[in-house]
Amino acid sequence: MNHQLAKELMQRYFAGETSLAEEKELRTYFQSENVDPTLQPYIPLFRYWEVERAVVAPRRPTKTRRLPRILLAIAAALLLVLVARFAQLSTAPAVTAFPVAERQPVDWSRYEVTDEGEALRILKAVLKTTSEKMKQGPAITLRELREVEEILD
Repeated sequence: MNHQLAKELMQRYFAGETSLAEEKELRTYFQSENVDPTLQPYIPLFRYWEVERAVVAPRRPTKTRRLPRILLAIAAALLLVLVARFAQLSTAPAVTAFPVAERQPVDWSRYEVTDEGEALRILKAVLKTTSEKMKQGPAITLRELREVEEILD
């Protein structure tokens, strides 16, 4: 391979456009002794992979286990669920222990208005409150519209 072709392949290599065959040619070129001086800095890059390819990771000794991990995990989860359920049953108070929880009928007749004068007074109060709230609605709307106009201007 000539030096010009090697330079072109290096440009394509760094752009990620080389094929596997072209990269093999580059590795062969950089392993030779006839490398262009401008491409000398790339020699360690291509020789690195050759050195690292020869490295073999040491094997770890395998331990023999009596039960697979999945069975141990299932047993632990089951034990945890059983303990949680037992704790919940033993500490949960009975519903009847709370007087609030007992159902008591409501005597609605206590809240019923029987006097006409009282009913008229309550009705006037309700209508007055409703009228005041309805009068506030347009004022609030106009105020918010003015704020929007100020923001838009």
